[in-house]
Amino acid sequence: MNAPRARTSYSQGMSRSWIVALVLLVARLAVAAPPDEQALDHVNAYRAAAGLAAVRLDPALSKGCMEHAKYMLLNRDTDAMVGLAAHKQRPELPGATPAGAKCGKAADLYPGVTSLTIAIDGWMGGIYHRRPMLDPGLKTIGVGYATLPDGSLMAALMFGESTKKGAWPVRYPAADQTRVPLEYANEIPNPIPGQGTGGYPITLQFPAFDEVTGVRASLTEGKTKVPFHLSDPEHLATSFGQYGVVSVIPKRLLAPNQRYTVRIDATWKGKPQTWTWSFTTLSLRTLDASDETAMAGAIGIPSVVKGTVTYGGMMNTETAFLQIGKSKQGTYEMLSVLIPIAVWKQLAGKAKPASFKGKTVEVQATPTLVQQKYLNLKIAEAEQLRVLR
Repeated sequence: MNAPRARTSYSQGMSRSWIVALVLLVARLAVAAPPDEQALDHVNAYRAAAGLAAVRLDPALSKGCMEHAKYMLLNRDTDAMVGLAAHKQRPELPGATPAGAKCGKAADLYPGVTSLTIAIDGWMGGIYHRRPMLDPGLKTIGVGYATLPDGSLMAALMFGESTKKGAWPVRYPAADQTRVPLEYANEIPNPIPGQGTGGYPITLQFPAFDEVTGVRASLTEGKTKVPFHLSDPEHLATSFGQYGVVSVIPKRLLAPNQRYTVRIDATWKGKPQTWTWSFTTLSLRTLDASDETAMAGAIGIPSVVKGTVTYGGMMNTETAFLQIGKSKQGTYEMLSVLIPIAVWKQLAGKAKPASFKGKTVEVQATPTLVQQKYLNLKIAEAEQLRVLR
């Protein structure tokens, strides 16, 4: 009677071992998922937050996007990649193909980004690039990428045909959503007056060619009114089409860990309606500039970084910088705060960046890795940098 029990125990032990091995294998496979599958999962996470159904990869669309990403790679640092020119292939240039041109014309593009997921975060942070990603009738996407010598990517995301059906309108951030980002992305064209900066955009999205008129809006943090730019199908922010999107863009960065309420009144297809909802912004991660591991792990994550200035200067006539850290393990070469010259004048008047050497500062920004060696903290408002001592 003991022998069967011994065999059963051995069998159960083997099963547990195989289960553990299988779990570890699945974990490794998950980590090693191809970039296009990671991008698909990230797009679907955004769609799920907005209450929309998942989409799937279309191999034909992805093929064209891979070709356009290669075209962008081959023609980087030329006028073919300046602004919106990247969307239109020139047949005489290296890498130009019919399928690639079709992708370039209709896709979201990001010429030089650390990862596809960061590219998607950036596209979702603007009103124009967000719109096709949150189309309720969207079924398929194509993903393309090409790797630059420094390891960053040329990225392209194309959208398949829409059924135009679904639960309209789409709110984003969604009702009661948490961990909402704070700032507007670097989008071309820029809908903010004067090529300015602002807070994370709030959108109410209708079918592209429906009649949406008489839009009015309000945005509050508690009982405090928040100033914003309003762009809607009747009042376009740029010459680029609004395509059914009502956008509320805060004039300042949103505050961390705060609840905001937005109200939009509009007449949709001849019927006046009101939409009111609330969301909560993310909390900032607190980091020490000397903690290289923590800094490397915070790429793309809004944070508050404390450090001592070791060097200050001008990157160019438009941007000052303060170096607050260097890598000892080779993760990156240096950590710097990048400050637009107009913001620098607000912070320091006529003082030179070099005069900040030895000062301890606290910076609210999102760490961004450039060329796989420069870790930058780019700010847009004077309030994002404080001198502690």
